[in-house]
Amino acid sequence: MAEGGLTTGALWRRTGKGFYALMAVGTFVYLDVTDLLSGIGAAASVRDFLVSELLTFLIDTAVNFFWAMFWPVVWLRQMGVTALYWAGGGYAVWVVFLAVALDRREKALRQELDI
Repeated sequence: MAEGGLTTGALWRRTGKGFYALMAVGTFVYLDVTDLLSGIGAAASVRDFLVSELLTFLIDTAVNFFWAMFWPVVWLRQMGVTALYWAGGGYAVWVVFLAVALDRREKALRQELDI
């Protein structure tokens, strides 16, 4: 056991919630980029985009921030049941990545403490 009782399991319980945040950020970026590209495509000129679409984009960004917090709903609306497979696969990758990172951290702590 590492310093202060920080085993891999304890570290997982403390940091395992990062997957939800990662998916929320990814959803926010996706929604914002999609809105920006559709605004650029709809504008007749750069001036038209800056005058009419910029304010709309700022409002859409605030709305996207809200929806990103509820990314499972957004995913299900846009992808249907397929979203469950993507989220499950993403979680599996996240677990493996986190397990490797935590294992390395625990090994470094053990080596540092000569355990």
